[in-house]
Amino acid sequence: MKKILLSIVALMATFTASAQFSTDPAVLKIANGEEKTVTFSLKTEEPVTLYEFWMILPEGLEVVYDAEEEEYLIELLSNNAKSHSLTADYKKGSTTDFFISVSSSKLATLKALEGDVLSITFKATADVTSPIKIQGPFAGTPSEKKISFDDFEINVNSETAINGISAEQTKSGVIYNMAGQRVSKATKGIYVIDGKKVAVSK
Repeated sequence: MKKILLSIVALMATFTASAQFSTDPAVLKIANGEEKTVTFSLKTEEPVTLYEFWMILPEGLEVVYDAEEEEYLIELLSNNAKSHSLTADYKKGSTTDFFISVSSSKLATLKALEGDVLSITFKATADVTSPIKIQGPFAGTPSEKKISFDDFEINVNSETAINGISAEQTKSGVIYNMAGQRVSKATKGIYVIDGKKVAVSK
C-alpha cells in the first residue's frame, strides 16, 4: 500500500506545473541580413492581467523596428492578447537587453490563456550563433498572484539544439493541510502542495 501511495504522489508531482511559456521555433535559423519571426505561447489555467520578460539578445541580432509605424515588429496574436497593451523597448543605453510587457485592466475580457500570444521579428546584422536568453518571465492574475517561469534560451543557428523549448511554472513548495493552514513540512496525511492534493504515506 505504501508503494502505491508513493507512486501516486510521484505521478501527481509530474503534473503540478499548470502554466507554460514556450516558443516556436525553438531554434532560430537566421542568416546575416535576414529577418525571421519567433512566436511565443503562454498556457495558464487562471485569467492573466499581464505577462512580461526580458530578452538578452546576442551581438548581431536585433528586434526589427518599423520607422514608418514608429514601433517594433511585435504582434499580439490571440483574442485575449489583443485586448492588452504592449510595452516593448531596449533598456536605456543597451543594444542587447530588450523588455516586453503585455498588460490589461479589462478584467471582464480576461480568460485563461492557451496558445500563441505574441510574435517578434528579429533581424541578423552579422553571423549569429549565440542564443537569445529569456529572463524573468512571469504572468500576473487579477488577484495579483504572480506565476513565475524558469529562465530559458532560444538557440540561434544551432545544429545540436533540442527540438522543443519551454519554461514551466516554478514550483513554490508551499504546503497547506486540509484545514487550509500553511505548514512547514508534510507528514502522514493529505496536503495541498503547489495547488495540488498530495497523499503522503509517512
